[in-house]
Amino acid sequence: MAIKLFTFLLFTLSLWAYFIPVKNIENKVVNDDIPLVIFEMPYMYTIDENCINRTVEASYAIKYKTREEMLNANVILKNIDETKNFISENLKADTIVKKENDYTLTNNVKYTRDDFVELNTNELFYNDLTKIATNTKPFNGTYNNNSVKGEILYFDANKSFVKAQNTHFEIEIDNKQKGKK
Repeated sequence: MAIKLFTFLLFTLSLWAYFIPVKNIENKVVNDDIPLVIFEMPYMYTIDENCINRTVEASYAIKYKTREEMLNANVILKNIDETKNFISENLKADTIVKKENDYTLTNNVKYTRDDFVELNTNELFYNDLTKIATNTKPFNGTYNNNSVKGEILYFDANKSFVKAQNTHFEIEIDNKQKGKK
């Protein structure tokens, strides 16, 4: 009799468990965070009908749906505007994240424009269309062999306009030309 009772209880318990609704717990993965392509040691070129206007060299380049990430990257942007008086701009950093025309550079950032502008910092936000660079961390750099140090930078490369806080400039003056007419 005990076996029949045990079997009957097991049967009723299994019927009861069969009709209980079960929620499916799904781990939803955001599609934006899945890399579409990963390149190791890439050399990438952006070419238009006239010239090569961008060159990228990096340890790794990872393409996502809405952004690109580059590690130990060096980006060379060629000047395609003939009214501007420079050849190229160079963006170098440990990590570069590019969304459309906006670059976010972090860790060991170095911005150079030909041989007359150099900027070193740990953070830089740069827009390729407007040619405006900003940051919120301390920086140092040179402009035509004149040194500058400061914090919170705003640099408009098209207008050659620099604005910063707590700035220290060291300007080289040629004493040989002083007083000559």
